[in-house]
Order: sequence, then C-alpha cells, then structure tokens
Amino acid sequence: MPEDRNSPKQVSSSGRERILDEAEHLFHTRGYNPVTMRDIAQAVGIRQASLYYHFPSKEQLFVAVTERMFERHRMGLQQAISGNEDNLRSQLSAISAWFISQPPIHFLSMVHTDMPLLDQENTARLSACSSECIFDPICQIFTQAQQRGEIRNVRPQLLAGFFLSVIESLPFVTTLANAAPKEFIVNEMIAVLLDGLMRD
Repeated sequence: MPEDRNSPKQVSSSGRERILDEAEHLFHTRGYNPVTMRDIAQAVGIRQASLYYHFPSKEQLFVAVTERMFERHRMGLQQAISGNEDNLRSQLSAISAWFISQPPIHFLSMVHTDMPLLDQENTARLSACSSECIFDPICQIFTQAQQRGEIRNVRPQLLAGFFLSVIESLPFVTTLANAAPKEFIVNEMIAVLLDGLMRD
C-alpha cells in the first residue's frame, strides 16, 4: 500500500531537510559561532522546541549540515572524475567546474574558526569526513596520473593541497579589479600546476 504523503515520517523528513538547508545557509554566510538556534528556527519558520526535537544542540546541527555538504561534494567529485578518466587535465577542469557550481567551502575558516568550538570527537569526525569526501579523491587522481607517467612524482597530498588552495582563493581573486571569470582563472592555475611557470 503506498505511503501517505502526509504521514508523520515524511513530514518529519521534509522538515529536517528544510532545517538543514536554512542552517547551512546561515552557517555559510555568518559562521558557526554567531548563529543561534533561535536564528535557525526563525529562518525555517518553526518554534525552537520543534528545532530541538530534530537536533538537540547547535553543534549536532552543524555537524549534520557539514557532513551533508561533504557528502554532496563527494558525489559531485566522483561524477566529475569518472566522466574524465585517464586524463588529469580534464579531471581537474571537471572538478573545478563542480566546485564553481557550489557555494564556497571556506576550509580555512572552518578549520581555524568553527572546528575549535566543537568537542574533540566532532572535530575528528568532520576532519575525517572532509578527507574522505574531498581530499582523498583528489589525491587519488594525482596518484593515478603519476602511475600513468602523466606527471612526475610529487607527493599527491601536496598537489591536492595546492589545487584546493586555488579553489579556496577564488571568492577573493574574483573580487579584484579587472578580475577574469572564475573558469578562466581556474584553467590558468591548472596550466601553471601541470605545465609550470618556467620557460623551456
């Protein structure tokens, strides 16, 4: 028998997603510390008691929001990589296009401002999640490119960190005077990474 569209389970699931959506927007624009549960409840249009029913604390809500965001990136990166196998330049371009299509992650702010406010268990949990969903897949494509002989042997972790730092800098770089479009900047930086700066 089909499940009733208005069943408590479905309404609860829909309400939870609305909370996560609004909380993600607030955490993204204002950071973890300034946002209160009252702010989130008002943005969703529910009472604080209803918000606490879904998430007993702001920290638990932040962890849920961040894990969902990392998982979204994991799926996006997986699709970008699998659609451009055996070509590092194409993979990096596709990954860049994915990141550009999403709100900035602000890794540095998250690591240095938000995560220190969490307990150690949640900090470790989010660190592991970010590595598994974002850092490790990018390390893997550099490792595979080295195995194919496409690039020389440089620590994949260093290359992945450099690439992600370029992505992280885009919101700032694109605000500079006469800034080029994001896509152009990313392609230039990929060329620098793969081809180098020095003339032959």
